[in-house]
This record gives sequence, C-alpha cells and structure tokens, in this order.
Amino acid sequence: MNTIWYRLILLSLLLILVLAPFAGFAPLLLIMLIAGIYWFISSIIQIFLFGEESRE
Repeated sequence: MNTIWYRLILLSLLLILVLAPFAGFAPLLLIMLIAGIYWFISSIIQIFLFGEESRE
C-alpha cells in the first residue's frame, strides 16, 4: 500500500517540476492582457470623443 503513495508523490513532484517554469509567465500574460484591454478601450473612447482615429 505504501508503494502506491510513493509512486503518487513521485509522479506529482515530476509534474510540478515540469509545469512550474511555465507558471512564471502568468504575471506577464496578465500585464499584457490588461494593457491590451486598456489600449482597445482607449481607442474606442478616443473615436467616440474626437470622431476619428489618432494619427500618432
């Protein structure tokens, strides 16, 4: 019975070691998502207020 728990623990540690490096990208993706939403909404508001796209 104990060998099942050992195998389960080793398998979970292996999965954590394989998947953990990709968790570092989550904050970066969150910042990019917020920046993209801000850019999209600010463009829509600018078109509604000024009537044309920004030429910058």
